[in-house]
Amino acid sequence: MTTLRDVARRARVSIATASRVLGGYGYASQRARERVLRAARALDYTPNAVARGMVKRRTHTIGVIVSDNANPFFAMVVRGVEDVLRGHGYAVMLCNTDEDPAKEDVYLRLLREKQVDGLLLAPSGLPTPNLRLWLRAGLPLVLVDRRLAGVHADAALVDNKEGARSAVQHLIALGHRRIGMIGGPQQVFTGQERLTGYYEALRDAGIKPDSALVRLGDFKQHSGHRLAQEFIRMRPRPTALFVANNLMTIGAVMALKEMGVAIPGEMAVVGFDDMEWASILTPRLTAVAQPAHMLGTSAAQLFLQRLEHPDRPQQEIILKTRLVIRESCGAGLARQS
Repeated sequence: MTTLRDVARRARVSIATASRVLGGYGYASQRARERVLRAARALDYTPNAVARGMVKRRTHTIGVIVSDNANPFFAMVVRGVEDVLRGHGYAVMLCNTDEDPAKEDVYLRLLREKQVDGLLLAPSGLPTPNLRLWLRAGLPLVLVDRRLAGVHADAALVDNKEGARSAVQHLIALGHRRIGMIGGPQQVFTGQERLTGYYEALRDAGIKPDSALVRLGDFKQHSGHRLAQEFIRMRPRPTALFVANNLMTIGAVMALKEMGVAIPGEMAVVGFDDMEWASILTPRLTAVAQPAHMLGTSAAQLFLQRLEHPDRPQQEIILKTRLVIRESCGAGLARQS
């Protein structure tokens, strides 16, 4: 394997000069730089990234912790992150917590040991011990999709409350008064905000909220399925369901179809997250669309800005949602009749 010493010998410069040229730091004359680069190409030399990182005090890796990397929403967020950071020479170390704070804490420790240059975090709940250590060390942190109580950091977010409110307002405008909600975990910021938006839409319309019409899941498909079954067995049933994320929506729609409940004739459905499959369901799904890719690119840009200007004021980016109206809420069918 070609070493730095081999490159220096072929270029007829010192090892220190070859190191400065290939590491991109310090001074070297233009002539020496050209000789070193020619020698490196001729010998097919690959720099040692770890050693280079020790000199520059950067590893050009970034940790990304999300709650569920199998969820298409987070997959698109991570794609947005990579699309930005790859152009700046960064590699992404992706970790999945399954909404488990203990698992999140383990990954935080491992990423600190790996000496990543920063962290993009979709937190699963309250600050963990290793996150507090991260913050005390002053390492770059960007919160993604979720705020975290007591943590002051850059954040890229979506307006979850307004997205939920617009979905429920749409159902109310279609004449629904008994609207059930399958919500997310309340220790998670997005779960809290979407439930708040649901309640605000009801109160704005003069509808008294009924706690019996709220069931809380875990943002997983099986919980959407189980909780939709509970609503189907309820008497009187809700005439519409608002489901607080894409995976729970899949579970809810499956339950309605398995139990012979017509959508939207017997129960209308609106989901949160507009995925590619939403438009090929029968009936096609009305859903709140989130700019997932833009959320990832915004988070990555905040990280790069923080790295370049570590003392700048904290910044929060809040992206807007969009209600995509199809047939599962009844609106599309009403227009056709």
